[in-house]
Amino acid sequence: MNRKQKDYFSFESIRDGNGEVICYHVTMIGTIEADGVPRLRTDMGPNKDGRRAFGRLTLVNCDRKIKTLLDETDSYVASFYSGPEGSESVIGFTARDWRADAVYELSEGDRVLVEGRAYFRQGNDERGRKEFTVTVTGTFLIGRKRKEYHSLNEGLVPQKY
Repeated sequence: MNRKQKDYFSFESIRDGNGEVICYHVTMIGTIEADGVPRLRTDMGPNKDGRRAFGRLTLVNCDRKIKTLLDETDSYVASFYSGPEGSESVIGFTARDWRADAVYELSEGDRVLVEGRAYFRQGNDERGRKEFTVTVTGTFLIGRKRKEYHSLNEGLVPQKY
């Protein structure tokens, strides 16, 4: 959780003419962790031919902004941890059709900007709250994890004569 990169989370409420909230537009920058690598399903939709990618984005130290949205909508995120080094929120996201292909290309360690609409799906919360996820309208790959190169000699121990 001790990263140099700065994660980001913001949301806007889209309202109709009467001032009622229609939807929330969410922008977040975070990292794809091992348990959040997108997986692709190709059997979605009414004709069982639609594609969807499901993944999770990890955001560090953005809990205040996220909590504001969660309190306003009475919802929760996939995972939340708070400790002495800071907080970590894991937010699920879903991409459809051609966006699913782009999202499926993401891998562990990628820094990603995800933009889309907030979606609240019925979860298994004991208090009846819904899980906050994002339906992706746009993604941008900020950076990829660098390959770690290991020397062939790093495991050798010098011999004594």
